[in-house]
Amino acid sequence: MKHINKIVFAALVILFGCADEDLKPILSFEDSGKGAYIKLVEESAKLINVFDETTINASEYTYSVEFVDINGGNNISEYRIDVTYRPVSGSEQTASSFLSFGQSDFTDSPNGLRSLSGINITAPQVLQALGLSPADLSPGDSFLFEGFVILEDGRSFGFANSSAAVRGSAFQAHFNFTLPAACPSDLTGTFEYETSDIWCGGDPVTGSVDIVARGGGVYEFSDWAFGSYGSCYGGGAAGGELTFTDVCSNVSFSGFTDSFGDTWEFTSSIDGNEWTIQWTNTYGESATSVIRYTGGDDWPISLQ
Repeated sequence: MKHINKIVFAALVILFGCADEDLKPILSFEDSGKGAYIKLVEESAKLINVFDETTINASEYTYSVEFVDINGGNNISEYRIDVTYRPVSGSEQTASSFLSFGQSDFTDSPNGLRSLSGINITAPQVLQALGLSPADLSPGDSFLFEGFVILEDGRSFGFANSSAAVRGSAFQAHFNFTLPAACPSDLTGTFEYETSDIWCGGDPVTGSVDIVARGGGVYEFSDWAFGSYGSCYGGGAAGGELTFTDVCSNVSFSGFTDSFGDTWEFTSSIDGNEWTIQWTNTYGESATSVIRYTGGDDWPISLQ
């Protein structure tokens, strides 16, 4: 218990203390307040999968927290969570007191702090609180959850009135969190191709190309010329800001300028495990490339 009290003491000093002029940058307890914060213990992935209504209804987020105050979390009378829906288009809307827990719901953690384990937030639960249906959601929407701890004396602590030190990763504070409305996407890998109708002539070329994730469902090929530069120039690859974007398995080209400043145009189709891309650019280069999905499986995407 002594070790636990030292941890709690240190957390509260940094959360509410101010610097002693003679001990900079050490914080002194004499000038500190006595507040509280929410510490994350563990969590699952944060995502509301909007691929279809079935995946929306199956989406959930589970996490566990400990409550830190000068008395091991015993001064906290309530843990409250508000939720705000932030659509890509349209107005925000908020459900106050979406969830609320009191001391009777808390248990003692192995660290000697009051805690809540297995807090489960489901997408249907969130939608009902906000008066939404699965059909209202679009990729790019998000749900902001704001957590507050209310002490027995009535004081409330959340993200806004906690210090940057406590909100940082060192203290694992878990006041606010966001569940994005999106689809999981992982198209990365190495794929075989065959390129023909090359602008400089010659036989078709074959090889392999990587799909590389840029984040947020945006991807690039490691060589957008799919081997044709080797045929025409003796080597090299095409890159730059050429990208495509996957939104819930619907793919569209999203970047059109290469590293030389030339603009590219794409026409493509998917038939089973073959993704055919006809490409041309303002430098006069062009070809038709067929990229085959690994293992003979069909491409798990469609084209917009």
